[in-house]
Amino acid sequence: MATAALRALRRRFRESTIALMGGAHLEPLLDGANLFDRWIVSDHGAGNIRAAREFDADVALILPHSFRSAWETWRARIPRRIGFSRQARGWMLTDPLRPHRLAPGKRAIPMHYEYLEVVGVLGATGDGRGSLLGIPDSVAQRAEVRLAGLSIDTDRRWIGFHPGAAFGPSKIWPLDRMAQVARRLREEDDCGIVITCGPGEEELALDLEARIGGELVNLCRGLWPLDELKVLMERLSLLVTGDTGPRHIAAGVGTPQVVLMGPTSPDYTDAFLETTSVIRKELECSPCQQKVCPLGHHRCMEEIEPDQVIAEARRWLDTA
Repeated sequence: MATAALRALRRRFRESTIALMGGAHLEPLLDGANLFDRWIVSDHGAGNIRAAREFDADVALILPHSFRSAWETWRARIPRRIGFSRQARGWMLTDPLRPHRLAPGKRAIPMHYEYLEVVGVLGATGDGRGSLLGIPDSVAQRAEVRLAGLSIDTDRRWIGFHPGAAFGPSKIWPLDRMAQVARRLREEDDCGIVITCGPGEEELALDLEARIGGELVNLCRGLWPLDELKVLMERLSLLVTGDTGPRHIAAGVGTPQVVLMGPTSPDYTDAFLETTSVIRKELECSPCQQKVCPLGHHRCMEEIEPDQVIAEARRWLDTA
């Protein structure tokens, strides 16, 4: 979701050196889109401070709201530090942005827009487009070898199903319902089925495979690296998922997504939804933003009906 802001920054400062600090696993995901010149692997505390100080930046753009991210850039003595004044960190910022006054019932402004505001302090403006990811040729070649081994050919429409959610079980749609959707789209629409999953979600993926039965591809037996996963997502005709990271990868390569959202607020991601359908039930208890349903009934996900998901999936398939 930060790629729109990073593109704006690159256009504004074409000759500058841009470094991103983040987890090592994210570098290959963002590589290939000309968003950065150097990746600084995020550690904790003293390691981040030391790395930022050695880079000797003139400006720090702090996208997270955390106290720690502002503290580390302040301790690194970066002369100019720009970010939102949250979590009592405003005193550490040279350019503190005032948080928005939200309309009743709203929890946030979309993160795409908030990130654009941060880089906007430096005169960087968006291009009207949301998440865009790049795929280097070397990554595409490696991924094509994987695809060939899985027989995911281009002569058939393939639909991805992502049953897991790193956030917690509250985001997971009942697997019997997801399996019903997969079976019907395979049998009635002749679509190929791909089950995707991340580390720690293998059991969920195997459970979903058993419930679907028949011919399908399950990636849990050989997890894909994030850079090659971009190629797989680009190959899919559609992704059915919860409010997870893979939905944003699919959006970044232009693949439509049907997103089943329950405990989390759509306000954070309500931007640039040209390839996204969000299915959500309006309930008094939702969004709770809890990892486990605090009321024990999980109605926000239980009440999403397979027929509604199938109808939305077919709408995207018909426009492909």
